[in-house]
Amino acid sequence: MKVKREDEVKKRLGKKNFYLPILDELKIDTNLTRIQEKLSISKQQLNYYLRQLQKNGFIFNKGHGWWEVTEKSKNMTKYGIFLKKDSIRGHAYIWEVKIEKIPENWSKRIEILKEKKINFKVVGAKENTPRIKVLGRKVWLCNDHLRIYDTEKSSYYGNDAIESQKNSKFQAMRIVHTLENKLGIRLNPDKIIFKREHYALIKNDLAIDQNQKGIIWRIKDENGDEWLLIDDSLGEGGELENIGKSAFKTNPKMQKWWNEQIEDDFGTTPKLIKKKFKETEENISEVSGLVLKSSKEQINTAMLINQMQLNIKGLTETVYQLIEVIKRDKEK
Repeated sequence: MKVKREDEVKKRLGKKNFYLPILDELKIDTNLTRIQEKLSISKQQLNYYLRQLQKNGFIFNKGHGWWEVTEKSKNMTKYGIFLKKDSIRGHAYIWEVKIEKIPENWSKRIEILKEKKINFKVVGAKENTPRIKVLGRKVWLCNDHLRIYDTEKSSYYGNDAIESQKNSKFQAMRIVHTLENKLGIRLNPDKIIFKREHYALIKNDLAIDQNQKGIIWRIKDENGDEWLLIDDSLGEGGELENIGKSAFKTNPKMQKWWNEQIEDDFGTTPKLIKKKFKETEENISEVSGLVLKSSKEQINTAMLINQMQLNIKGLTETVYQLIEVIKRDKEK
């Protein structure tokens, strides 16, 4: 009976994958009701995922509905059992966090670091910007913003680039809040700007094939900026990766194109397109010839129909006139 209920839950969930979102939420919140409401899933659905995550060693139950993540899930750099082919891995982030309201003592942040015995380095062009480490990330404490360099192997998975970027924002905000606690000040972050971001289609067939052959792709645009890369960053088979300034915009289009090609069994090739264009041109030429050949007959037919309409109209008027004459004769 239990197996049947789980099958029903799985069927209702459809293609939506909540494993990673639930793991991400459990890293910052242990309140299951809030997680359930935030992800818009039922209590039964949430429990299904929790059981599966526990079964695979990603979380453990401390009792009374209190779940915590294990070491296995704290740095999900591997693809894992929950990720399907051509899911998106966001990585290599540099976040710039704007500070909405600059704290009064922000200009004395170096003194604050010294007072709290927090290790720092002075960096930047003028070597006057303190840099510290927070949750393993390098954080520059600039005049009106924070610049955060994510760790090399950190990954944020999603069904698309939008979901990956959203998951990465949660991590950036965790770093900001941890920094606030360390410094004992309120930074009031206004918004997060992505200064660098990479998005890769993981377990990608093309990338796997090329990596097995020892081939790495590096595609550049007309300005010489690299935007497409095929490599095997995590040693999991291969990634088809968008990099550079336009990565966030380019990746969804490439993902859509790739998925459409898979649905079409890669039948839409340049050769096929050329063939279809040629067939279309031939069809248009044939139709044009038919129109030219029959244009005289079409015109004559149209003129005949028009004349018939005029005759019917004239006949109708004549009938009405005869009716009026008959009426008048009867009155006499």
